[in-house]
Amino acid sequence: MTSYELDELFGSVGWSCPTAEQLESAIRNSTKAFIVRHNGKPAATISLLGDVGMHWFVKDFIVRPEFQGQMIGTLLFRFCENYIKSTMKPNWKVCIDLRASKGKELFYEKLGFEAMTAEASGCGMEKMIEK
Repeated sequence: MTSYELDELFGSVGWSCPTAEQLESAIRNSTKAFIVRHNGKPAATISLLGDVGMHWFVKDFIVRPEFQGQMIGTLLFRFCENYIKSTMKPNWKVCIDLRASKGKELFYEKLGFEAMTAEASGCGMEKMIEK
């Protein structure tokens, strides 16, 4: 995947686009990333950060709007999930976390994710910094 392709995917779903240098760093430093192309153009991507032992985080999961609802996201996630399973040893259990885009929670629930409530696991938190 190129920074141009990732920038194109970010823009397709209305996410603010980081600099090309940031995108290149993000691609290079992801633990694993997959991209789906249609006629040579990026249609979907998923990228992971993980310790390849106990925990994985889905950091970017994008399906271009014109390809949503066609099972591409579901198949891409199942492919990614099988990759994670291929890294596991017998009797291992791993956690896959993500942060759902607003309005996409039902999609992730259909993939087997459960909402993390403040009562059950504390609030998800973030801090943005700028330089």
